[in-house]
Amino acid sequence: MTAVEPTPAVADDVQIVRRVLAHIDAGTTDEGEAWREPVENYVDPGRFADELRLLRSLPSVFIPSATIPNPGDHVERACFGTPLCAVRGSDRRARVFRNACRHRGMALVEGAGCSHALVCRYHGWTYRLDGSLAHVPHANAFPDLNMSTRGLVEVTSIEADGLIVIGALEPDATQSSLRTCAQDTMTALTDGSPWRSKLLPAERLVGSESVIRTINWKVLVEQFLEGYHIRSTHRDTFYPLQYDDLNVVEIFGPNSRITFPYRNIERLRNRPESLWTTERRVTFVYQLFPNVMLATFPDQVIVVVVDPIDVGASRVTTYILATPEAADTTLIAVGQHSDAMAAGTLLKRGALEDNEMSAGVQRGLRAGANAFVEFGRHESAIGHFHSLLNQRLALAERELADPNSPGCSPSASARSSAG
Repeated sequence: MTAVEPTPAVADDVQIVRRVLAHIDAGTTDEGEAWREPVENYVDPGRFADELRLLRSLPSVFIPSATIPNPGDHVERACFGTPLCAVRGSDRRARVFRNACRHRGMALVEGAGCSHALVCRYHGWTYRLDGSLAHVPHANAFPDLNMSTRGLVEVTSIEADGLIVIGALEPDATQSSLRTCAQDTMTALTDGSPWRSKLLPAERLVGSESVIRTINWKVLVEQFLEGYHIRSTHRDTFYPLQYDDLNVVEIFGPNSRITFPYRNIERLRNRPESLWTTERRVTFVYQLFPNVMLATFPDQVIVVVVDPIDVGASRVTTYILATPEAADTTLIAVGQHSDAMAAGTLLKRGALEDNEMSAGVQRGLRAGANAFVEFGRHESAIGHFHSLLNQRLALAERELADPNSPGCSPSASARSSAG
């Protein structure tokens, strides 16, 4: 019996080019269902609390693997309000821990670094790279201390296809009716076949930043998921290079991929399909549900993590990854003009424009002009995001009312994706 090859989660290069060229010729774009999201869902503290509780009950992307490439490398980030740190062990395994010393709770890892052990700056308690407690100064002062049980508290994590993904942060989440939903989410985040070939070559971290924006987390996610705004928002940055309101939208499980084609894609028209490639001709934006965007650019990938803080504030952490060749070129070109530096400036200008629009949306949500936010058929990836979030919030609410209620099934996820 001949084995059946699994259907790829996303289209290949030739299929994408065909779809893009067809849209150019017809003056069209991918369309889906329109969506109306109540303004109340952005501004209600009770709704935000429900969202945060849900997000803490599901797996999520923590960091790109490239942030801790070598043994001893470590980095920290607060994820959905929980301080965490990731450490690359001597065995090269990446582990994620709750970022607190087991003595007085001092944050153990601050920023990024590399060391042979993790030492608390407060009293010197020292932990091996695998999280076990190695040394306590004046240990005789703690007669009941069992060092073998006082290592760092590990969070379930899986490293796959260039990403480190953590499990649920709520300790009882695996006992709830969200268990199946959490398992589906973990599978979708650790099967990197849709983005593997794009992310893995960008194995060098060349920059990162973390900033707090006074913008609801969903508004920040939305800005990545449509090209309807290219001409009006990015008139002098992206619009000269890209098309306005022309996207290919693909849904795979809870995640989505939006293709933003460059104008130079038309050069492929007179070439054999066997030579067609999307390299340097499109930007792919992967939205990895719920809060991570992975955007591809020539020789680099930008990973953006949006962490909700409260109903009107979010922390945005951005990791810039590059191929080794591009990373070396960028370092050599510091202080000089180069294509790599110009591209970096362009992306920064584009990001500033997007954030300006999101800040304006955040202000407008309080104006009392609208009962809902309108998303058209050309913004269907945003509708998918909200539909899935609403579905899972409803599941969590049912779970509170009836702990024996069933978890989400693949068919339920598919129905949500279609909406």
